[in-house]
Amino acid sequence: MNPPPIGEALDAAWNIFKKDYAAILLATLCAMLLGLVPLVGGGLAMAGLMHVSLKALRGQSPVPEDGFIGLQRPMDHIVMGLLQIVGLVACCIGVYVSQAIFFPGTALILEKGMDWNRAKDVCVARIWPSWGPWTLYTLVAGLVGGSGAILCGLGVIVTLPLAGLMLAYAYDRVIAPAV
Repeated sequence: MNPPPIGEALDAAWNIFKKDYAAILLATLCAMLLGLVPLVGGGLAMAGLMHVSLKALRGQSPVPEDGFIGLQRPMDHIVMGLLQIVGLVACCIGVYVSQAIFFPGTALILEKGMDWNRAKDVCVARIWPSWGPWTLYTLVAGLVGGSGAILCGLGVIVTLPLAGLMLAYAYDRVIAPAV
């Protein structure tokens, strides 16, 4: 099972962002506050980013509290976040593969009520057979998200939510219907 086409996902993300950018930005910034917690904040922030993005993708307006959803099941989100970055051990390059394989786990915890271990198993079963296209997809989403740093960091305010929407789009179109 391959990810959706990158251009399609980027187009969908941009159209969703334009509809409700103020609410998406505010809720995303709240999620990113959790990312300031050393070592474990990434998993908590990813939960908020994914929740905000899924709500926006489905036509709901995110609220600031959505960015803090990672605090509701912190251990599951922290472990899933650590799984996403475990590839750093492999000379930093492996993080692109581990991110690709495990990013849907955050949404599975949020939406399907799975614990981190079950979410991990579903991710491996669904993503691993097509890890190459998924790695490329998440790499491009990461480049989109980080590209805003070129403008003295201020552009990240726009590009980070776009990356989150791209990941949510892939989860919603490919992973969620199969689980």
